[in-house]
Amino acid sequence: MFKRDSFKCQYCGAEAPNVLLHIDHIKPVAAGGTNDLTNLITACLPCNLGKRDVPLNDQVAVSKARAQMDELQERREQLELMMQWRESLRDLDQEVVERLAQYWHKYTPGWSLNDNGKQSIKKWLQQFSADEICKSMDSSATSYLKFNGDGKVTEESWVTAFDKILGICRVNRASRTDPDIKQLYYIRGILRNRIPGYFDDAKALQYLKNARSWDVPIDCLSELARSVKNWSQFSAGIGEAIQKMKAELGEGDEQL
Repeated sequence: MFKRDSFKCQYCGAEAPNVLLHIDHIKPVAAGGTNDLTNLITACLPCNLGKRDVPLNDQVAVSKARAQMDELQERREQLELMMQWRESLRDLDQEVVERLAQYWHKYTPGWSLNDNGKQSIKKWLQQFSADEICKSMDSSATSYLKFNGDGKVTEESWVTAFDKILGICRVNRASRTDPDIKQLYYIRGILRNRIPGYFDDAKALQYLKNARSWDVPIDCLSELARSVKNWSQFSAGIGEAIQKMKAELGEGDEQL
């Protein structure tokens, strides 16, 4: 009742905690008034003690109380609808996760995702659409799944393929604005496998991007990746390729 009346006396407007509030009857009990919420009103101590069983002279407080009750009920109904909507969205999200898990399972019969795997998919859905994830699953399955003599997917390749899905999602999205990125990632993978010891993933990709910014052909970069044996050779090779393109363009030196 106090919340409904905003903790204010409906007779004089005094507010808590400046005054002590009581619950008063609009129509006195002695006159047949009930304890129904629409017959109750917030009153400060002085007004309540001074009022006794004298009814209000107008219907302002009654109308206000009823309007507030209607508003409160409407807010409750809206809250319930909102919660139902949220629960439906949550259920839909979980359904999408289960469908994606089933989609992946078709590539890997005999293996299924546990709760941790499904939780990973749920996190992916915060960044990528279900369609993007499906396409990445297709690519990962084709590239990384391996089979044993019985035609079953090996455990090691299953783990690797699943772990690659998120990265493929990122590369696929990045390729929308940078058409070369897939090939550059592939070339970087060749370099990583060929170069022992020190290897900087981020710097290697940046070197390759720098070379492409000078129109060094993808084929040239791919050949370079397959011929170098260490990081120094790779770094020097990129520099030479850029210098060659710059010479053709008549440009000055370029730092990697």
